[in-house]
Amino acid sequence: MDDYDIAQHPDLRDPEWQRRAVKQARAGVRRQRRTGKRLAWTGVSLVVVAGAVFGLVQWGRSTSAHYDGSAPPPAEMRPTAPQVMPDIARVDLARPFDNTPAATWGESVDGLVLPPASPIGAFSAGEVQTAVDQVKKFIHIGRLDRRTIEGHDGAALVDLLAPSNRSLYANMLNLRLTSEFANIVSYAADGYRLLPANPRISGTITAAPGPIRDTLNLHASYSVGYPFDPGTFAPILAPGEIDVFLRWEVDFKFTGSSHRKDLRGLSVGSTSGVVVWMGCEAWKKGYLAPAYSETMQGSDEPFDEAAVYDVTKPLPEVTEGCTP
Repeated sequence: MDDYDIAQHPDLRDPEWQRRAVKQARAGVRRQRRTGKRLAWTGVSLVVVAGAVFGLVQWGRSTSAHYDGSAPPPAEMRPTAPQVMPDIARVDLARPFDNTPAATWGESVDGLVLPPASPIGAFSAGEVQTAVDQVKKFIHIGRLDRRTIEGHDGAALVDLLAPSNRSLYANMLNLRLTSEFANIVSYAADGYRLLPANPRISGTITAAPGPIRDTLNLHASYSVGYPFDPGTFAPILAPGEIDVFLRWEVDFKFTGSSHRKDLRGLSVGSTSGVVVWMGCEAWKKGYLAPAYSETMQGSDEPFDEAAVYDVTKPLPEVTEGCTP
């Protein structure tokens, strides 16, 4: 009987068949390793600001399309990006957000969509701009600054707050007795660092008169992507193995000069957020780690993943998955 070499079968030697087979095999490995699209965490925190109950307002939101840290270009010039993360995609460590929803986002808070420069209530246009700039700086230090992310140094963030708010958040960031600190800062888990590429951000800041005289309510809605260095981990089958994403909603109050000195300035009100494509065990403690850091059995609960990246959509609700 003649020996038959199955490897010489015409179907197996067809280049198109080989490409499909490799893709299917990689998808199988991806599913085994996956911490999953469906692995997400939702957190809510409500802080009562000293002096008055914080007034909560739902404001309209503008488009979230940004790139290169500047204002959005005309629609016909904007590159396209996927609405959700791909299961399988080539990863270039020099461009870790290629093939992700963050491909067109900015690298700084200067790309956030801001309210128009105009008076609001008793606040002049210049005073409103000062308050908005404080919120921008708060987001930059808490979510984008590598000294915060990798160095776990939140002192500069606390310094931005009104005196009545400082001790609460200083203790929260210093002691870290619970994961509540993650509502205002992004700390990388020990042993994990970012790639040289900057985090990417998209979002809006809006402003409205506060319920109390000489106060201003501000709302920040933003999404941030963090590109983690995989080190020796390989093969990387998709961006979701190294890119961690969060979507956060934060209410702030800015108190004017007619109030007590310790109340003047910026205070944090309610916060809520969702994190996806993260290492679950680290996140249970409030820290960010990439998905490749562990093998987890994520929840298959359906949720609107696109809403994590698109701030024009309501914050998605996730009742299962990674819970701290």
